[in-house]
Amino acid sequence: MSARPSINVIDPRTGLNAPLPGIDTNPLPLAGRTPPPPYPVDALGELLGNAAKALAYYVQTPLGMAAQSVLAAASLAVQGHANVQKGNVGTSPTTLYCLTIAASGERKSSLDGQAMKPVYEYQAERRAEYETLLAEYRADLEAHELRHKSIVASYKGSGKKPKLLSHDDQQALAADLAELEKSQPQSPPRPHLLMEEPTAEGIYKHFLDALATAGLFSDEGGAFFSGHGMADEAKGRIITMLSQLWDGKAITRTRAGAGESGVLAGRRLAAHLMVQPVIADKVLSDRLMMGQGFLARFLVCSDRSLVGSRFLSDRHQDESAASDPAVISFWDALGEIIRQPLPTNDAGELEPETLPITGAAFDAWVTLHDAIEEQLSPHGELSVIREFAAKAADNAARIAAVLAYIETRSAPTSEHINRAAELMQFYLQTMTQRTQEAANSTVEHEARELADWIGQNGGELSADNFNKLPAAYRKAKKARGLMALLVDYGHAVVSVSGPNGKARAWKLREAPDNV
Repeated sequence: MSARPSINVIDPRTGLNAPLPGIDTNPLPLAGRTPPPPYPVDALGELLGNAAKALAYYVQTPLGMAAQSVLAAASLAVQGHANVQKGNVGTSPTTLYCLTIAASGERKSSLDGQAMKPVYEYQAERRAEYETLLAEYRADLEAHELRHKSIVASYKGSGKKPKLLSHDDQQALAADLAELEKSQPQSPPRPHLLMEEPTAEGIYKHFLDALATAGLFSDEGGAFFSGHGMADEAKGRIITMLSQLWDGKAITRTRAGAGESGVLAGRRLAAHLMVQPVIADKVLSDRLMMGQGFLARFLVCSDRSLVGSRFLSDRHQDESAASDPAVISFWDALGEIIRQPLPTNDAGELEPETLPITGAAFDAWVTLHDAIEEQLSPHGELSVIREFAAKAADNAARIAAVLAYIETRSAPTSEHINRAAELMQFYLQTMTQRTQEAANSTVEHEARELADWIGQNGGELSADNFNKLPAAYRKAKKARGLMALLVDYGHAVVSVSGPNGKARAWKLREAPDNV
């Protein structure tokens, strides 16, 4: 939006800038943020929902953020063990990609540590035993190599001059070596399940050396979206690979060097990235990530901030998530599944159980699918988020399967489908809201937030007090730029100028509620 031309004179009564008569003085509107919808936490069910409520209470973090963390952790645990079959429509992994929008100070790290506690513990156990397994592998490999040399030597003979092998001896030697090859020791998989800011090559290498299931989890997701994997020359590769993993497809790596190329099938990667609002705006307005359908695979959550209201005076000192039955039940369920041996074939590829959606559950899923499809038309309510909505029914089936497996180890019922549908309604609403906001100027959001702060602190701002502003706006260059925009848009006036004409103080023109 372009700023209105500034045509002002000095009011002799006030000494402030004043517009010429007949000039429209109504401020130009600034981009604002609509309050996020409440997360339907009860739709997660007793196990996950009660755990999310308890963690939100103990960590003092937004409920939606806690719910996202719990659901993403459940997907990480379940994805290696179960796929979901949608009647005759197709089969999908139970992999979920979650994106949580939360400002700095919302205790993302503390929440992640609690929600993912069984996963971190399991990963630590694997690290502790890895060195022992690695030592055993090296010993087995050395014995295998000695056996190989022994077989070859037995055919060569013991003389100084090598024995010339007959055709039959060559065939026998080849057969013995081939049989020995079947028992060649395999290196133990690397202990890590989680990655934070990988490149496409890093993901491929991880799955080559580690377990067939993994998680892209980060409480500072901005590092992933601004890391090496998302550099201009690499962004397309990692977006394509992550999209293929969500789809359950094989991933490939092609290199010129011998042994550096290959195809990996039967791998699963769940994701939960927590990002600040300014990062979310850039990500959700990224044309490549939206255009290729990468972001359309994510379940996006944003919740009201609790910063400034997290008081301890009314809490007991001995309160702890570690003693809460709801949290303990969730940890036990998550820990049990994450430790289950993965169903793999001889090639190390996952062969998960299939959870079929049938009968009344399939009827409920079809109803959800068709209701979404109807709103994808050019004039439908979901047309503005067509890419995301087109995958919503699939995501709902995945959510239902995750809920069903962690609760009952069985296929989704119509109740699971209906609960998943309620959750998808929230995600559809959130994605619509955030996509529209992301299209607005980020600097307008910042200017509005700065104006709100000034309005709550007397309605005036001096350049001498920049250091008292919120941390994001304390640098003089940043603060002056935003104040210049507020002046141009008609929300503030320069109240004091220095000898060189440079603004030294500003005053809001009207109440921040009308900004």
